[in-house]
Amino acid sequence: MPDAQEAVRRLAVVGAGPRGVMLLERLLARLEGSAPGAHPARLRIDVVDPYPPGPGRVWRTDQSELYLMNTPAFFPTACAADNPGLRPSTAAQTFDQWRRVHPEASLGVQRHQYPARAVYGRYLRHLYQDVVAGLRARPEVADVVEHRAEVTALHPTTAGGARLELRDADGAASELAADAVVLCLGHQPAELSPGQARMAAAARGRDDLHYQGPQIPSDVDWDTVEPGARVLVRGMGLNAFDLLAQLTQGRGGVYRRTGDGPGRALAYEPSGREPRVHLMSRRGVPYLPKAEVDAFVPRGVTLSYLSDAAVDALSARHGALDLAEHLWPLLHRDVVRHYYATLVRAQPEILGGPVEARRFLDELVGQLEEAGRGAPVTSAHAEELLQRYAPGRRFLDILAYTAPFEDAVFASHEDYQRAVADLMEQACVEAALGEESPFMMAVGALHAGRLRIKAWVAEGRIAEDSRIRDVQGWFEPLVEGLASGPPLWRVEQMLAVHRAGLLTWAGPAPVVDAEERAFSVRSPQVGAADSLGPAVVEGEWLVEAMMPPNRVQAASSPLIRGMLDDGVAAAGTWEDEEGVRVPATGFDVTGRPHRLRAADGAVHEDVYVLGLQLSGVQWGTAIAAEAGADPAGRALFLADADAVAQAVLAG
Repeated sequence: MPDAQEAVRRLAVVGAGPRGVMLLERLLARLEGSAPGAHPARLRIDVVDPYPPGPGRVWRTDQSELYLMNTPAFFPTACAADNPGLRPSTAAQTFDQWRRVHPEASLGVQRHQYPARAVYGRYLRHLYQDVVAGLRARPEVADVVEHRAEVTALHPTTAGGARLELRDADGAASELAADAVVLCLGHQPAELSPGQARMAAAARGRDDLHYQGPQIPSDVDWDTVEPGARVLVRGMGLNAFDLLAQLTQGRGGVYRRTGDGPGRALAYEPSGREPRVHLMSRRGVPYLPKAEVDAFVPRGVTLSYLSDAAVDALSARHGALDLAEHLWPLLHRDVVRHYYATLVRAQPEILGGPVEARRFLDELVGQLEEAGRGAPVTSAHAEELLQRYAPGRRFLDILAYTAPFEDAVFASHEDYQRAVADLMEQACVEAALGEESPFMMAVGALHAGRLRIKAWVAEGRIAEDSRIRDVQGWFEPLVEGLASGPPLWRVEQMLAVHRAGLLTWAGPAPVVDAEERAFSVRSPQVGAADSLGPAVVEGEWLVEAMMPPNRVQAASSPLIRGMLDDGVAAAGTWEDEEGVRVPATGFDVTGRPHRLRAADGAVHEDVYVLGLQLSGVQWGTAIAAEAGADPAGRALFLADADAVAQAVLAG
């Protein structure tokens, strides 16, 4: 038996995707920064993942290069290479640093371009290998052992730590004992909702109907979709754009530049092997394109009203804050100010010329400075002011973009196609203008506010009932649809496929049914040209263009299901406005470092959670950490990993 100096402490890292890599890099950085002999127990690290460590499942390097990240190359990092307050390890590199050194492996992607997910997977693989090499070279590390297996069960032990059950790809079972466990589980399979299960049942055992549930796009075999098939697609977010790329470029189709302006910049030349795609979502429109700017938040955006000082004062007065009552009125003023300040700078003729436009802005800012906290009152006063300078021009109603056609009725399916195409073409014009677009600068302010609100959610400063009612109820759909869309040219591609006659959009609030010989979709707001009823579109395929829901209670993985069933873990809870505790989306955990709580409230001192399953105490857990950003804000996940690394090394 080894003496105290030779004692070995075993750490199991369950999941070796980005969050697992972050944890390992923070362990290396802390070991490199510690004094000799500071950690007398040597550390054995067991890395467990059925997929290749580094890329994991989502970022695996063998997937199609048509699948893109949703952030430019300058944004993401899986380590603290240049984040203030965190000591980098000797292996640390941001993605942007890595791609400059490895132009061939990164396919030559440039700083402002959107990398293929497979390319980001190569970065993660390289970073993982460098970090593991660094760990193995440390005297404090006994070994780093990889297990290509799935963890199917976790059993805490009375002496601390846990016993893990593993199953490899051949079905062989084994066990692993650990003194500490870090769950970096990432995206997990989930049960279908009742409505989805009904559609799946309708297609089961049929050769003429096909149903594809929520899934990571690269895990779907799109070759099974027959040329000419009619495909109903539920969801118009990023997964829909991934699907479209596979069913067009992936089928040999070609996009050509037309020489026309934004919105009509591309034409699509079909290969003849494409299906016909019919897109739908509750909003009835796709996510809008991101602005063509050189920063995650436009450089010209500052939050003058939703400031830290203003929010600190509100917190001191009210305690936990209500998004609608306390924060939205401030953010709304920032959105309005950026819209009209940009309009004055870029299009002063709309307001009567440069002199009159400047006078308008001075008066508007004066109103905003004196405004109370009610956004409707602010809008009403500003509307009156606008009519004096630009009679007949509508005042910006950013909330209307949550559902731009909410109150509209369309006489025919064709009328609706024209309305969506016009909206998306104009969105492309605005995106191409970048910081010269009043609308995109308003969206930029909204996005900046979203990032601050994410940090305040993680700090526990947003009331739980407001998180349910406001953050999830209306703010998240608004900001996702406006600020989390694809790059501009992805929307140009969608419009080109539409003009080629291979893509249409169903109307808002679509109703999906399984008929005798096809799936069908209809919108109560879109009529049929030849009848009094709604227009109906049918298809042999129904595809859910969305990821499996990130809710632990919906998870179907044996690990999460077993932990919940055995009481080893529980979903967190939120208190709604009636005072009722309702299940949160993530695990019940302590504050940072996030230790797992059992169903009886007991804390597993040696079991930690990182990443998506922290969604009960954080918001937006799927996005990467931002290179160079503050770990208290836009690089929050690095701070989470660092806190866990510190706790693990403290033993």
